[in-house]
Amino acid sequence: MGRHVLVAIDDSEASRAAFDYALAEYPNATITVLHAFDPTHPYIYADATGGSADQYLEFARASREHGTALLEEATSLAADRGREVRTALEDGQPPGVIVDYAAEADVDHVVLGSRDGGANWISTRSVCQAVAKRVDAPVTVV
Repeated sequence: MGRHVLVAIDDSEASRAAFDYALAEYPNATITVLHAFDPTHPYIYADATGGSADQYLEFARASREHGTALLEEATSLAADRGREVRTALEDGQPPGVIVDYAAEADVDHVVLGSRDGGANWISTRSVCQAVAKRVDAPVTVV
């Protein structure tokens, strides 16, 4: 059993399943819920989309607000189960953020959700693979 478990979440059912798994399987561990968002997402590049600096700032603000809402939801769900969780909101490409956070926070285990099929399956599989290859802790993919 890990003493510090990191669960990376987004707004997918897969990440919710990973969070549920971590709460059930690690009842005595400290659980940190991490949401990473990429402020350099290709939709905001001014040269690729004609977007402005104001559009970039709005996108970044909305992304942070969305991440904060996801973390608040996770905190509430944990409280409903009699648990407390730590939360972290970081900007950057998710694989690198997850790996870096795990190293800096002395994480013993990482739990990630992976979608099974569908259009987004390749990108989430890529995140899981990138993290599993680079992180110094065991990884469970739900």
